[in-house]
Amino acid sequence: MKESGRNRLLGDQDTVARGLRPRGMRRTVAVVSVVAAIAVGCLALFLRLPVDDRDQAMQAIVDGIMKGGVYALVALGVVVVYKSSKVFNLAHGAILMLLAYFTWWLLAPTDLPLWTALIIVGATSVVIGLVIDRLMMRPMIGQSGLTTFILTMVLGFSVVQGIAVLLFGGDPRPMPSIFPSGRLTVGSITVQYPWLSAFIAAAAMFLVFVTYFRYTRGGLAMRAVSEDPVVSQSLGIAVKRIFAIAWVVGCLSAAAGGLLLCSMNPVHQDLGNFAIIRALPVVLLGGIESIPGAFIGALIIGVAEMLAITYIDPHVTGFSMLLPFILIVVVLIIRPHGLFGLREIRRI
Repeated sequence: MKESGRNRLLGDQDTVARGLRPRGMRRTVAVVSVVAAIAVGCLALFLRLPVDDRDQAMQAIVDGIMKGGVYALVALGVVVVYKSSKVFNLAHGAILMLLAYFTWWLLAPTDLPLWTALIIVGATSVVIGLVIDRLMMRPMIGQSGLTTFILTMVLGFSVVQGIAVLLFGGDPRPMPSIFPSGRLTVGSITVQYPWLSAFIAAAAMFLVFVTYFRYTRGGLAMRAVSEDPVVSQSLGIAVKRIFAIAWVVGCLSAAAGGLLLCSMNPVHQDLGNFAIIRALPVVLLGGIESIPGAFIGALIIGVAEMLAITYIDPHVTGFSMLLPFILIVVVLIIRPHGLFGLREIRRI
C-alpha cells in the first residue's frame, strides 16, 4: 500500500514536471519573440533615417555597446551575491569606488607597475569579500531579506563610502592610462581604443565567470545553493564557504569594473552611486538571478543611455541620468522578474 502511494506521488511529480517544461518553454519563446519584434522595429526605423542621421545613430549604438560591456561586469557582482545568498548587495557601488581609489593610489602616487598593482588590488578584494562575509553576513544567515538589504545599504552608503573619503579625500583623481590611446575608424564609425579595450577585457572576464559557474564543481555547488541552501547542506555542500566565495567574486568584479569605468573618466566620490544606479536596471532587466541576462541587460541599458545622450539630452538636459530610474520602474511594472529571470513560485 505504501509502495502504491509512493508510485502515485512520483507519477504526480512527473506530471507536474511535464506541465512546467512546456510552460517554461512558452515563456522563453514569448520573451525571445518580443525582443525580436522590438529589434525588427528598431531596424526598420533605422533604415528609414537619412544617411547622416543613420551614421549618428550607429555611432551612439556602438558607443552604447562599449559602455554596456563594462556595465555588465559591474552588475555581475550584484547578481552573483544575490544568486548564491539571496542578499541584494547595495554596498557593491561603494566597494567599487573604494577599490578604484586604491588602484589609483597604487598606480599614481605609489607608481607601482600595472601587474603588481593588479595583484595587490585582487588580493585586497579577496580580503574585503571574506571580511564582509565573516563579520557581517554570516551572523545574518536566517534573517529576513529586508534586514540584509538595510545592512548592505548602511555598509555601502555610510561605512565604505566614508572610509574611501577619509583615506583618499574624495576629490576626482585621473586614473593612469592602462590601455593604448587613439581611435579606430571603420567607415563613419569611430571607436576609442580605451573603450574598445575595456569592452574586450570586460567581456573576457565575464566569460571566465560564466565558464566557472557552468563547468566547474564550485560553480555547480553555487547553483545548487542558490536553489535550496538547506538541501544543499544536507547533501554535504559547504554552504557557508559558497557564500564566502560569492562575496569574493562580487568584490573582484567590483575591482575590475571600477578599473574599467575609470579607464576614461577620473575616480570620484560619486562613482559608487553611479555604479549601483547603472547596475540596478541591468540586473532588473536581465533577471536578478540570470548571469547571461545581466550581460544582455547591460548592453540594452548602455545603448539606451547613449541614444538618450545623443537625441534627448540636447532638448531635455540630464534626461540620460534619469533614464535608469525610468527603466527600473518600467521593468518592475511589466516584468518584475526580468527578461531571463525565474518567476518565483509560492506555496500556500
